[in-house]
Amino acid sequence: IVVVSLHRDFQTSSWGMYYPTKWDWMTYIGTLGFFMAAFFLFIRILPMISIFEMRTLLPEAKEVKAE
Repeated sequence: IVVVSLHRDFQTSSWGMYYPTKWDWMTYIGTLGFFMAAFFLFIRILPMISIFEMRTLLPEAKEVKAE
């Protein structure tokens, strides 16, 4: 049985540490920016509906007077 460690890979080119480049950071920041822009557009286009306003529109939501 040969025990292989996961500390080092078989390829010598992958023995070094990974340091992100400016393109990696720009892709990451661009993805976050795209998500935030889409999120704000969603909030702007689909506004929330107030429950207080919905009570006035629904007939069964009116208050019942005590007898």
